[in-house]
Amino acid sequence: MREPNEINLPQLSLHEEVATRIQWAAGVVQDELSRLAKGAGLSLPQYRVLRILRDAGEPLSCSEIAERMIARDPDITRLVDKLEKAGLVSRTRSDQDRRVVRSAITDKGRGMVTPLDARMERLHTELLGGLAYRQLRELSQRLGSLRRRR
Repeated sequence: MREPNEINLPQLSLHEEVATRIQWAAGVVQDELSRLAKGAGLSLPQYRVLRILRDAGEPLSCSEIAERMIARDPDITRLVDKLEKAGLVSRTRSDQDRRVVRSAITDKGRGMVTPLDARMERLHTELLGGLAYRQLRELSQRLGSLRRRR
């Protein structure tokens, strides 16, 4: 018997089934994270850019931000533009190469993203609370092997 929230998959190979379930689970997580970020006045990609800049501890170029994003976003520059207009990010040109523009989180940006940390942690715990620590560790390691293949 199927669980009430179980997705109904047609006859798929085991590999297809697992890939589909990963995509479905990622969608659930994305939707919940987006809802939380939106409540703070940010899109999920904007939140992620601010987290990356805060956690980097130094200004980053758009290509460096893009490398650290969870999901590929083809227009990091546009995201940073919006964050700069809102006063959440500041930009400066590199002294070594004037073509390179580095972005840093502002105090205002830090003030928007830091209060979300505890709420994001609670949400992650809620979403994955049905798994034991050992299961979480194993799942993390196995999914990490997929990332290394990119």
